[in-house]
Amino acid sequence: MATTTALPTAELTKEVHEYKTQSKAQPPYNDPYMIVTFIIFSSIALGIYIVTDYVWLEKPTRDIARMLLSFVGIENHNAPGTIEDFLRGEGIFYEAVDETPGIFIPTTNTKYWIVKACTGMQAGALMLGLIAISHAKWTRKVIASIIFFMTLFIGNTLRIAFHLLLTYILHLYFGLAPQEAFYWGHDVTSKIIGFFGTLFFAWLIEQMGVPVIDTFADYVDYVLWRLSWIYHKVTNKT
Repeated sequence: MATTTALPTAELTKEVHEYKTQSKAQPPYNDPYMIVTFIIFSSIALGIYIVTDYVWLEKPTRDIARMLLSFVGIENHNAPGTIEDFLRGEGIFYEAVDETPGIFIPTTNTKYWIVKACTGMQAGALMLGLIAISHAKWTRKVIASIIFFMTLFIGNTLRIAFHLLLTYILHLYFGLAPQEAFYWGHDVTSKIIGFFGTLFFAWLIEQMGVPVIDTFADYVDYVLWRLSWIYHKVTNKT
């Protein structure tokens, strides 16, 4: 047998009112703080990516990738000449300059240029921006940034070598034309590697005590809440 205890009418009314109030309460977000930190994040991420042409990072990436290709027996050389204009990009988001390094593989008779996006710093700049605005001690942020950058460089260089190796195999052993082989060996696989690589780097940074995942989730939650608030205001459902 079940029993219930009836609340007095006044207490019940008070309890229902408090529940309704709590259900409509704003989440613990401070608008100025969220907006200012988002501006800081955007400024840091964009600044990191556009402030330099990244030739200083492209060259060691090219050199190590070349060494790895030579190690597995693939003949390769520094790409002669300068990169074609249509690959350079435009405005502040230019991807290449005259000094942009490349790799020439005689077997495919193709030059592969290591442009700015090939450094992995598109995702790297976003991650560094999240590290900067996350709730963690600055010492942890600095250490996490250094370890992340070093790991990104190593992993990205291995990725470049893998793409070129796969392109070489698809052309030589499967008969694909050089451009088609590059599409499957680079364009398609880079999306898969990039997705799982980003998850790995986020996990790595979290392990160093910098909550980048929670920081990102807070901004997503904040945007969704604000959109819901606007919707209810417009439809008079508040």
